[in-house]
Amino acid sequence: MKPSYLNCTLDRFQWSRGVPRLRWVLHGLLALLCSFFAASPAWADHLIIKRHVTLRETPSRVSQVVTYPPPGTVLRLLDKGARQSGYYRVALKDGRIGWVYFTFVERRAGDPPDWSTENLVAAGTAAGAMAVHYINVDQGAAALVEFPCAAILIDAGGRGAAAGDHLLNYLDKFFARRPDLQKRLEAVFVTHTHVDHNSNLRRIAERFSIGGYIHNGILTGSGRVAAKWMDARVHQIPPIRTLAVTDAMVDASTRGLSNEVIDPVSCPDVDPSIRVLSASYAQNPGWPDGEFENGNNQSLVIRIDYGQASFLFTGDMEETALETLVEKYAGTHALDVDFYEVGHHGSHNGTTAELVNEMTPKAAVISMGPATTEEPWTAWAYGHPRSDVVTLLAHSVTDRRVKPAQVKVADRVKKFTEIEITSAVYATGWDGDVVLHAETDGRYSVELAP
Repeated sequence: MKPSYLNCTLDRFQWSRGVPRLRWVLHGLLALLCSFFAASPAWADHLIIKRHVTLRETPSRVSQVVTYPPPGTVLRLLDKGARQSGYYRVALKDGRIGWVYFTFVERRAGDPPDWSTENLVAAGTAAGAMAVHYINVDQGAAALVEFPCAAILIDAGGRGAAAGDHLLNYLDKFFARRPDLQKRLEAVFVTHTHVDHNSNLRRIAERFSIGGYIHNGILTGSGRVAAKWMDARVHQIPPIRTLAVTDAMVDASTRGLSNEVIDPVSCPDVDPSIRVLSASYAQNPGWPDGEFENGNNQSLVIRIDYGQASFLFTGDMEETALETLVEKYAGTHALDVDFYEVGHHGSHNGTTAELVNEMTPKAAVISMGPATTEEPWTAWAYGHPRSDVVTLLAHSVTDRRVKPAQVKVADRVKKFTEIEITSAVYATGWDGDVVLHAETDGRYSVELAP
């Protein structure tokens, strides 16, 4: 989308017959500018209030008042800067969302100055839209899925106390912005029993109300302490509905398993679809030695559809199990999605060309830690994300990043190279918290930390 302040026509210019060459030179330059801006997928501009104005709930002068921001107030510009009836949709620093008429503001390039990473959660999402918050938990995974009427969590991991504190603080801020949800997660999914995916499960269960707990039923692995605690907690007061999903249950449906525990969300104007496409295997499906015992290959695979927007989460599933997954759904379009949380933190064995060909994603998000922490159990120690996987994704996603970035990718464990990435591949280790907003018609936008 090109910015509204760029007029990509020459109609408003008056030309004399004496300067045809100058006209065509300027025409070419303007065309070049237009092609550049049109190719850019999103804008991270902000607005400054110029004079007293009313911030309203909808783009109409008769809608309810949100607040009266004084001149000089900084607003984050949402929806890629698109105007509706002359109004911009904006976010205040305290998280409130509203609409402001364009003549009362000055538009400036870039993110709002001095807005911290924590303000991403405050920016909210449009009425009728959803958002996936890929929360930066260092070397681990935690994705908060926000709907107009509910929220769910996919994985609750993270490396160390600081990552856990950030996750809890993020959720606190989220529920402060969404008091209608009453600090309730309608479902918590843990893809598999490894500590980088469930280390904060107890803290979350003790702090927030949980409607359902969906897991693969395996109580062994590095995350066994949290898994066993939760296995006991679900039977206490208040009880939590629980479901241990096996692949035999999934195989009963050609489109994946869904029921009132897996998919407890139904909003007044839209009914999202949440399905489990793969789960733990009771018997070896014919994999080579060691692959069946590998807990990563027992990961839940979760698909979410929100109108025309679709998301896929594969946990830490590796190549052997991914091959089985692709074969299972060949020709069904069950794996054809818009947005992909990159498997196994961007590991060399967590994403395959065959899977990417099935997905044809618009954008991908990697959940992993920074390459700069040279300690055990880190992205540096594991070599995440691997350069060949990032290259595969960069060549496969159809869209471009909000803004290009210089990032570090691993050639192997403990050895990284810096590259520039322009394709729509994001990572918590590069970008901090990543928030992907999506609407039912498939339109989307991405917000990154300043």
